[in-house]
Amino acid sequence: MPIENYFSSKGELAQKIKGFKYRPQQVTMASAVHQAINDSSTLVVEAGTGVGKTFAYLIPAMLSGKKVVVSTGTRHLQDQLFYTDLPLLQHAASLSINASILKGRSNYLCKYRFERFEHDLGDNPRLTSAYSEVKDWSLVTKTGDVAEVNELSEQSEIWQHVTSTRDNCLGGECPDYNKCHVLKARKRAQESDLVVINHHLLCADLVLKGEGFGELLPSADVFVLDEAHQLTDVLPNFFGSNLSSRQLQDLVADISKECSKLTSNITSISKSYYAVLDVVEKFYSSVAKKMKEQRELWRDVISDKTVHAAYEKLTSCLLVLEDQLAAIGGESPGLAQSYKRVSEINGLLDEFKSVDSKFVQWIELGRRRFRLGSVPLNVAIPYQKAIQEYKCAWIYTSATLTAKQSFSHFTEQLGLQDSECVMCDSPFDYAGQSRLYLPSINLQPNEQGYTAEVVKRSMPLLKASRGNAFMLFTSHKALNQAADLLKDSAFNVLVQGAAAKRELLKQFQEASNCVLLGTQSFWEGVDVKGQGLRLVIIDKLPFVSPADPLVRARSKALEEAGENPFMVYQIPQAILNLKQGVGRLIRGEQDCGVVVLMDPRLKSKAYGKSFLKSLPPMTISEDEAQIKQFLDIIHDSETAGY
Repeated sequence: MPIENYFSSKGELAQKIKGFKYRPQQVTMASAVHQAINDSSTLVVEAGTGVGKTFAYLIPAMLSGKKVVVSTGTRHLQDQLFYTDLPLLQHAASLSINASILKGRSNYLCKYRFERFEHDLGDNPRLTSAYSEVKDWSLVTKTGDVAEVNELSEQSEIWQHVTSTRDNCLGGECPDYNKCHVLKARKRAQESDLVVINHHLLCADLVLKGEGFGELLPSADVFVLDEAHQLTDVLPNFFGSNLSSRQLQDLVADISKECSKLTSNITSISKSYYAVLDVVEKFYSSVAKKMKEQRELWRDVISDKTVHAAYEKLTSCLLVLEDQLAAIGGESPGLAQSYKRVSEINGLLDEFKSVDSKFVQWIELGRRRFRLGSVPLNVAIPYQKAIQEYKCAWIYTSATLTAKQSFSHFTEQLGLQDSECVMCDSPFDYAGQSRLYLPSINLQPNEQGYTAEVVKRSMPLLKASRGNAFMLFTSHKALNQAADLLKDSAFNVLVQGAAAKRELLKQFQEASNCVLLGTQSFWEGVDVKGQGLRLVIIDKLPFVSPADPLVRARSKALEEAGENPFMVYQIPQAILNLKQGVGRLIRGEQDCGVVVLMDPRLKSKAYGKSFLKSLPPMTISEDEAQIKQFLDIIHDSETAGY
């Protein structure tokens, strides 16, 4: 059967899937994917909201008879794809395929660490209830996937105690190796025709970080990367190096647990690992006094004499610990693994003693924590080198891959300039379903009082929409200020960070008169269909901070190459980010609403036209009365039950 027949108005999908409609854009994409799979070529597809890109790549992938790896942006999307979309399509299209899902090792219960934690529970009484939930589940689970435990949040502290990481996994030395959930998941993946993974797992394996699929990647014929725009953020970290205070603290905790089982004198090594904790704190304090931004170039920070001295002390303490672990590593598999870990950490610390012009080295501070990072300036070179051995089809797709109607910003970052690029516009009637409101604001985004003005100008719109609104901010500072200004309003104000993301979304959809305030994590991957969301207000154009060390380094490299970094890097990146935020509004054919872009630069700066041309074809208005009238019409239509 021709691929187009599956998507026709009388095809199997239309007959068996409620609400399915023929969309020519979906057929265009499916045909392009089908051809790329047959030719083992590279395809880049931007599929606007409503195209149905998941079906458009899954049908040709399942029909191909080839080994397919589908990589998504998040674990949530993985679950949706595997547990919802795949079964639905297999039934509707009468296609039988052996599929599996594979996540990183930290998503699976580690039997060895779980049993050990039972003995340490007395030191963590607050986790007793969570432990009981995990224990009951551990007796019945077949997969060990922690996502099955709905009663516990993904952020629950219990998971760090009962799952493993690449650092603390004992591998073949583990006494529970043959019962390992990770091992079983990988075996299922190797035997499957289609495997659903995520970008972090894909990148880890591409650069041999030890997550290891064995023969999974080399045996694949097709790679489909959904939400491919996220890949440019994920990849650099895997081709670089990272070391955090959390890694050091976890190392000490694991050594301490292993040493508690020894009968020999461990006083000396105890002093050493406690000394590491002490110098980690002192290093953090010295850095905190030096840094003015959350993230800065490492060379600027280490130039401070106090920071340099604290860093030297940290490295010397870890070298002493490495020597002592070398002497007792044979006492247990856990200590042997700890010796390997501290050796790798000392290697990383050595890397940060020198500067490589091809890499950007930085340090980031959080609340009582730090992270050292090193990423390549140009990730395209190592990425292309890594994927060249896989002579197969590579398909990259997302709703946001173009800026100013061009794929170049995305393709150049990954070295995909010679790829076929296809743009499939959204089938939705944006002109009829939505309005883009551009108010006139006299203040500039960097001026004092700007956020207060944004809230003030939002109030009449929030009243007209009866809540049902997202307010998206480019910084936590602005979000917190807006939250404070709205706390005494008549709206049910939900603020990012007050609860888990999924809980906030649940409250937003179930309660009335809600206004949800969010930053970056709510700009994408949030799907509220229907009239639960009628209004999306965005405070500023989402430019990356020019003070960020990665931005500074990349901008400098572009300048040295004769390019204008603002025009070729910062504007395209901001356009892609804005498209994600704007895309929260219209998620279905029946959705209606208003997007408000408060930033006056859209009208006052020449580059504003580039942003507007890159957005869906919404009807633009600068008249508040017209916008309020449109929101009233939406409300009246819903009330009347249209």
